[in-house]
Amino acid sequence: MLAERIVRALLKDCGVNPELPLVVGVSGGADSLCLLHCLRDAGFTLIIGHLDHAIRENSARQADILGEFLAGMGLLVYRERQDVPAFAARYKLGTEEAARLCRYHFLFDLAHRVGAQGVVVGHHADDQVETVLMHFLRGSGLSGLTGMQPRAILKEIDAELPIFRPMLGITRQEIQDYCLAHQLEVLEDESNTDLGYFRNRLRHELIPILEEYNPGFRQALTRAAATLSADRDLLETLGDEAYEGVLRRKGEDYLVFERARFLDLRLSLRRAVLRKAFFELKPQTRDLGFEAVERALAAISESAPQMPLAAGLWVFSFEDDFVIAPLGYEHQHHDYPQLSGGRDLRLKCGGRVSLNAGWELSANMVDARKYKKIPTELKNHPLHAWLNPIDLEFPLEIRPMRTGERWSPLGMVLKHQKLSNFFVNQKIPRTARANWPLVVSGGSILWVAGLRIAQAWRLTGVEAEVLHIQLHPPK
Repeated sequence: MLAERIVRALLKDCGVNPELPLVVGVSGGADSLCLLHCLRDAGFTLIIGHLDHAIRENSARQADILGEFLAGMGLLVYRERQDVPAFAARYKLGTEEAARLCRYHFLFDLAHRVGAQGVVVGHHADDQVETVLMHFLRGSGLSGLTGMQPRAILKEIDAELPIFRPMLGITRQEIQDYCLAHQLEVLEDESNTDLGYFRNRLRHELIPILEEYNPGFRQALTRAAATLSADRDLLETLGDEAYEGVLRRKGEDYLVFERARFLDLRLSLRRAVLRKAFFELKPQTRDLGFEAVERALAAISESAPQMPLAAGLWVFSFEDDFVIAPLGYEHQHHDYPQLSGGRDLRLKCGGRVSLNAGWELSANMVDARKYKKIPTELKNHPLHAWLNPIDLEFPLEIRPMRTGERWSPLGMVLKHQKLSNFFVNQKIPRTARANWPLVVSGGSILWVAGLRIAQAWRLTGVEAEVLHIQLHPPK
């Protein structure tokens, strides 16, 4: 029987706990009334939610009729009316998408209020066919071509409670026959025949044409979606592993990836990583088109400085990394010491200053006798500078390099070198050079922090004290 199939799918495929309450989304159409009737007769604890979208002239009247009908069944309905057309205009959404968002937000808010385990809806096999075909025509990836799942988390709506779809194996005709047999008062939504909606054009125009070529088109597409769903599960597992392997760090609105390791991945995994990154930053977005993914892959491969992705996100390429972030992103080199926004600092002897991303600089004097006992590996460590303090002016200045600036690094006697060339020779990324901290006294560069001291401030062996400047990496 139909009711038994729905209950079995709800328990087995959706993983519902029969002892906990469920919010049921009821529009008054055949699918939701069939679902509600079956679950009520099976003894589930149900909380009914109905949202009037205020799209149709008679929607308020139909909401009243539905409430009266359900009251006759001994059921209480939580009703709400929202101006979906106004919502769509405000957020520049299509009417269908706006209605979907408003409806789901209402149902999941209700589920939280009443302590339900999730939201159950009446999506059926024909809805699945339309959904998969719609995603195919839009150039979706595997996530779209697998269609709706019996149990899912709609991250763009609610990251905690699941949505349940126990009727994905039930056809529209079976549902209509059930409603007729049980004399359920179905409310007809005239918008279902409005060809201005993309889904309706698929239902009433395209799918009938495709069935002329293959009468079993619906079943074939459903089987294909089920097969792809299993493939997607495997790819998502591999994609998650690849994602963690190439992710360097993340912020509130950006993700930084290691470019070389990303390019070493197989093409399918590179696509999977990009899609996962996109939905991490834009969970409210339902899909990412094929063209957007391919455009981003080309930009990363070719080191294009920046390229639009989708939904306000861009791909930014750097020497070793690429970043997915909104336009206006300012790249921070966490692996290198950097001044914040080129801001000059003052470092006192015995003091400490903060750089960007947790880096710090400190300075103190060390007795020459104590210095001689310091291990050689510490004396030569790039994070430590040991300098002749004679004629130094305190506080020391910490600043970025200036255009055309020159200096004499250790080992370069009576010669000067452009700082820009020095950075190139040290293989410092171009984007990290402008805010690299220089330790300066009286206009003379003492130390390019973490790289090399100046020839003029090297130790001669006759100092009574040694200036020790240390670069502290983030903890």
